[in-house]
Amino acid sequence: MKSNNETALGAALKTAVQSLSKKSQTEMIAAHVYAKYEVFKRFLPLALGIHEALIAALPQFDAQLVARVLANHCRRQRYIKSLARGGKRFDLAMKPVGVVSPEEKAAAERMAQPRPAKADAAAPAPVDAAAPEAVAQVETPAAESAAE
Repeated sequence: MKSNNETALGAALKTAVQSLSKKSQTEMIAAHVYAKYEVFKRFLPLALGIHEALIAALPQFDAQLVARVLANHCRRQRYIKSLARGGKRFDLAMKPVGVVSPEEKAAAERMAQPRPAKADAAAPAPVDAAAPEAVAQVETPAAESAAE
């Protein structure tokens, strides 16, 4: 009988969570994951396929949103730098389950490097002196038509 109550409670929780906006759900899932799993708090390299274990561990949340939280975590600079250091990968229980491959380490090192700022984005657009005249020429026929 106890399992029926837990199932009913789990279903009620899932329904309540799904009534929130996707953004609110994502924030709630992220807060839960960072509070519950040390591997996320410490930004350690995650085991390959950990998304399946995380989705299974969090049945009260939408699987797509759990995957989104995981993707957001893996895009953070702190996580990328952790991958760039290499070493062991960990599962949700903090048990080592593999290592970061040399290819993954190299890719993370490239991603961790700061990107040079674009000169075009920082500099204001040059003002063309002929531009006001071009606007005036375009407006002139319309003004003449309105005057007639």
